[in-house]
Amino acid sequence: MKQERILPGSKPAYLYIRYSTPQQADGSSYERQTNPARKFIEEQGWTLAGELLDAGKSGFHGTNRKEGGALYEFEEKAKAGHFLNGAVLVVENIDRLTRQGARAALRLIWELNDWGVDVATLDDQRIYRLDDANDLANTVTGSLNGDRGKSESDRKRTYALSSWEAKYAAIEAGTTKAITKMVPAWLTVNRRKEFIVNERRKLVVREIFDWYNAGDGLHTIIRRLNDRKEPTFSGRDNAKGWSKSAVNHILSNRSVLGEFYTQNGKHIPTLYYPQIIDPETFKLAEAIRLTKTRIGVSSKYIGNNLFAGIARCEHCEGVMGFIRTGGNSTYVNKAGEKIVYDNPVKPYLICDNARRKNGCDNKLHLRYDTLESAVIERLLWATIQETTFDPKAEALKADMSAVEHRIEMNNMTIANIWESMEKVSSKSGAERAAKLEADNEGLLVELDILKKRLLVQTAQPSAFDDLEELRSLNAALNSEDRDTRVEARVRANAAFRRLIDSLTVSRDGSVALLVMDVAVWEFDRMGKVIGGQASRERKQPLACAPTSLQSRASSNSSIDQLDIRPTSQKGRTGIFDRQAVDIYVATNTLLHSREISRRGFA
Repeated sequence: MKQERILPGSKPAYLYIRYSTPQQADGSSYERQTNPARKFIEEQGWTLAGELLDAGKSGFHGTNRKEGGALYEFEEKAKAGHFLNGAVLVVENIDRLTRQGARAALRLIWELNDWGVDVATLDDQRIYRLDDANDLANTVTGSLNGDRGKSESDRKRTYALSSWEAKYAAIEAGTTKAITKMVPAWLTVNRRKEFIVNERRKLVVREIFDWYNAGDGLHTIIRRLNDRKEPTFSGRDNAKGWSKSAVNHILSNRSVLGEFYTQNGKHIPTLYYPQIIDPETFKLAEAIRLTKTRIGVSSKYIGNNLFAGIARCEHCEGVMGFIRTGGNSTYVNKAGEKIVYDNPVKPYLICDNARRKNGCDNKLHLRYDTLESAVIERLLWATIQETTFDPKAEALKADMSAVEHRIEMNNMTIANIWESMEKVSSKSGAERAAKLEADNEGLLVELDILKKRLLVQTAQPSAFDDLEELRSLNAALNSEDRDTRVEARVRANAAFRRLIDSLTVSRDGSVALLVMDVAVWEFDRMGKVIGGQASRERKQPLACAPTSLQSRASSNSSIDQLDIRPTSQKGRTGIFDRQAVDIYVATNTLLHSREISRRGFA
């Protein structure tokens, strides 16, 4: 709730705004409810104490009065005695509060009055007060307004449902004619009900997707659009410029694919709108959004720290934070002379938990620039075969197949149980069938999670593409031009987050780096490589690996037979091929046991 300063001696007034669908925020609903209200509050000599907004909350279903609604929170405060000294709730009309009929409207006004809150309605300029001589008549009028809102809602709802059902049926039948003039912002409708693409806005939408998929954060995209004074799609908000919600809406709006969703969220499987973004581009953006939601890294810090969202403390698994120390310092000697010391600024990674004394003793300050140079050099030194094989995607597909097989077997067992119970009823059989059905419900949830993870994995660029991206960005990472440098580092961080599975820092300054579930390197605190997956003394057991991988791995007498060691004949390092993936998966215990790791790298 937006708070304002209350003038001494004046009554606090709270402005309540509600509209049923989020899309109405782009229309005049908000201004229609707020502009007259502010003027009315000023005329009454009240102080606007706050705004309560219920966007997309239905008065017909009463969702604005349920937990999560702004009106619900206001009622709870009133019930707790927060407004016993007097307050006013200002609304456009009673319908804004409820469309659930006269009884609900009457009860709500009475309760608010009892709790010290007057209710003022703008459409009829009435104030409903407990101590008013005309409070009964006023309240009855309010209840009639409530009845009017309920009956009008019923009538409109019935008419709207039948009208929209006919329109949805036309879309399902394959119509290419616009059923309404309410279309996405990059489209208009002509007199023949044909969709016309606004080429300028289409270009802006494509730029937003391209920037986002290249690694730019929402703040960077917003700044670019506002810096060049790109008109917003709503038109009326040009003075305020582009916002995070506007860009997010475009990135998540499946209308760019030509898809149509009904008002209740049902998908109609047909291309209705002109498609302005190809499915692969949209799929990648969706995967990035899911990944960012999981990582939770603000892009405004990535300009400095390429390991944002990646580097972790080995001991507490906390975030390794980025700090800078040094800079100019001033000293006044005994003679009163001011002496300025020019100390170089030094960047470090430190354990955030240790810095805040939150249960970790890893007080190491690791030079950030040394580690960045070492990791970039090692990644650029690597060569990856350009291949469509993705071990993570294959593992997810295998997990999905296993879950689907369990569901299928459960369904077969359930069918057999019910078939046998048709002949002889069995309480134990019914209980077993119920347990299997409950098991299937959990398996379906698990399957949905795996599908989403596979979506994220398959939508991302290949490791080959990411390394090529890093090579192309390398020169710009330390550019003197700030915008060039920040853009390059944001994109590099996005590539890092896809390539690097983990980067852990020990209190002795050593760093373990796991890349693509394939390559492992260990660095000392000076950035020197002190170990890797090709060490001759590393002989990990294969018991942890799947049987299919054990047979392949056991056919190699030594891990050194794999072509993954740097040689002068190859220039850069050798190849991470599928065989290397299998062997690494079979021996992937390095980061789970530091002792084993150190013996292997000895």
